[in-house]
Amino acid sequence: MRVFADGAKQESPATLRFRVPSEKADATTVRVDVSLPKGVTSTAIPPAPGWKQKEMSSPQGVTQIMWTATAGHELKPDAHRYFDVKVGPLPNKASIAFDVAQTYSDGSVVNWNERQTGAKEPEFPAPVLVLDAAAAKAELTRQEAPAQQTPTATASPAPAAAAREEGAGGRPLLLWTAVGAAIVSIGAVVILSRGTSNRP
Repeated sequence: MRVFADGAKQESPATLRFRVPSEKADATTVRVDVSLPKGVTSTAIPPAPGWKQKEMSSPQGVTQIMWTATAGHELKPDAHRYFDVKVGPLPNKASIAFDVAQTYSDGSVVNWNERQTGAKEPEFPAPVLVLDAAAAKAELTRQEAPAQQTPTATASPAPAAAAREEGAGGRPLLLWTAVGAAIVSIGAVVILSRGTSNRP
């Protein structure tokens, strides 16, 4: 599912072209619903031969346009066609996403409404009209950055403190203990020697 608009610019009218593929091997596309987000207003809906069209607006400012195939004009498997909508001045945004619901003859509905938030494209992406490529790319980069960040391991203060204690106090303590033991040993030897020399 894609949307195109030749020469579309921010704050200028445009003609939106929705390319609808029929991707099921055992069913035909019989209905297409396009939701125009708030800020995008339709001014005309060019005829789509073989399809009836209807336009509805919600209190929230969302416009829904519905195309329904007449008998014999269903969109067959592996085929595609365009549905056009003329709109007033586009909003001052880097990109505009549209929600599209595609109904098949077997009753199943595919909702093309998933937003891309990183480098990986979703399974059923919403059609997006890019008005400012640089700004749209920057927005995707900002959305992708948090996902790429990984927690940084923080060294425990205990081993560091233990190392400092060993370097600053541990070794001197052992040294003084060894020296003390040596002095005691020497004293014992001296006393023993004196005791031996005083014997008759």
